Amino acid sequence: MENQQVIEAIEAFFQRKKQPGLEKILKEALKMCGEKIAKSSESQELKNQAKALLDSKKPKEQSALEHIQEKYMQLLNLNYQNPVLLLDVKSDTAKSIQTLDEKFTPSQWLADAANKASGVVLDVTHIAKLTHSSAKASNFNGLAFCVLQPKMLLVSANSVEKLPIDFAYSTAEYAPIAEFLQLDCAGEMLGKIICADPSALKSYAEDDTQLQLWQAQFSLAFNEKTKSSHILAKQVYFPLLPESGYHLLTPLISSSLAQVLDDRIWEARRKDTPVNKARADKTFSTEAARIFLKTAVLKTTQTNHQNVSYLNGKRNGQLTLFPAIPPQWQTQTKPPVHLKTLFNKQLAAQAREPLTELKNLLLAIKANKLSVNLQRKQLIREHITDIADVVFDYAAQIQGLKQHGWSQASQLPTHQKYWLDPLRPDDDFQTAKAMVDWPSNLVVEFSKWIEVNIKHKQLTKSTAREKQWQKWFTPLLREFNALAEADLETSTLEEPA
Repeated sequence: MENQQVIEAIEAFFQRKKQPGLEKILKEALKMCGEKIAKSSESQELKNQAKALLDSKKPKEQSALEHIQEKYMQLLNLNYQNPVLLLDVKSDTAKSIQTLDEKFTPSQWLADAANKASGVVLDVTHIAKLTHSSAKASNFNGLAFCVLQPKMLLVSANSVEKLPIDFAYSTAEYAPIAEFLQLDCAGEMLGKIICADPSALKSYAEDDTQLQLWQAQFSLAFNEKTKSSHILAKQVYFPLLPESGYHLLTPLISSSLAQVLDDRIWEARRKDTPVNKARADKTFSTEAARIFLKTAVLKTTQTNHQNVSYLNGKRNGQLTLFPAIPPQWQTQTKPPVHLKTLFNKQLAAQAREPLTELKNLLLAIKANKLSVNLQRKQLIREHITDIADVVFDYAAQIQGLKQHGWSQASQLPTHQKYWLDPLRPDDDFQTAKAMVDWPSNLVVEFSKWIEVNIKHKQLTKSTAREKQWQKWFTPLLREFNALAEADLETSTLEEPA
């Protein structure tokens, strides 16, 4: 690395850091000029010229600073009757600019930055303040302890080939120092160049002694003198064998890994990507859509996110959390070989909610001596439909089983076998099924099963109610059977020979 490249990077840095301050000074100068001209005794024509200059918009090809500088110089060069009208503004502005230049004089700035370098931590992956904003524990680079592994049981900072490196500082005032040491000089970090060879700063130092001092001070940004934990880091010391001492369990969050995840999630959720546009328009895309479900956000900082670390500022002080919950237990449906009837207590438990609602409605009607008008009748019918849906859902699961013929060993009534094992490979079974009205038996059993499960001392058994349940259930069963038969025919055609 040639020192000239380093000098060019440093000079560009100082020019860049001066720009915001210079913009602020010139904006204030323009404001003062405008006020003075408006209150002066200059001609209306000149005032109009000044106003037009102040109101002029920035051309696209110009930077904001260049536009402000140009307006300021043009404003000073207008043909004023009073030649000293803006003299005090010009003088004050020149002093402010001189003060700004002195603040960013390389030798002076570097000496001050070197003194404060211990308050900056560079080249790290884990940030203590992400565990607690007041934690004063050491930050560290997890890549220094492990090498990249192609296959790992756990996802960690070492799982990513190219990991963004974070940096932090004790106060936001030190952010420019961190930015300076992070400067990219032909692929190398300026801070590491200085630590390896301080002569890169020779043109700014008074002598070799100051160069060596700067090297030692800037090195503290990469290597803390002593690594330490803190009570708010919430670290746990796990006891090992008596002669081995303790193992430190550190829950410090990897800011670098969090940034990789945040970037991937943000990219996957962008609405303007081709695959997401295709998904929104319900059109085909050759790309695979990536979806992150049930994520949560942990706000590590409410304000001043950059005070924790640079990457935390980029994430607006947020960490994305993924669900870490056990898989949902799903009972595997098995053929009801040992059941004596489909309409049992287990099925009633699945339909508990609509059965209870039906019972409560009938009790309310009786207790209040209400007539079953059209509205109440419709409400009762809706409950019967909900109960039938539970029955149909269970029946569909049994019908969908690939173990055709299981009903041969079943204790179920024959008409229920016809319904639940429709593809049984038995010619006699299929012939008998086609010759009898087995759905009628299901209708009767359904109505009796409901009556048993809405039983209450205030509700006497009613043959009229049973007939009503049968009347409503019959068309529902007919519709279900028609749809089921069509589905079964389709699935049979799709099965390989």
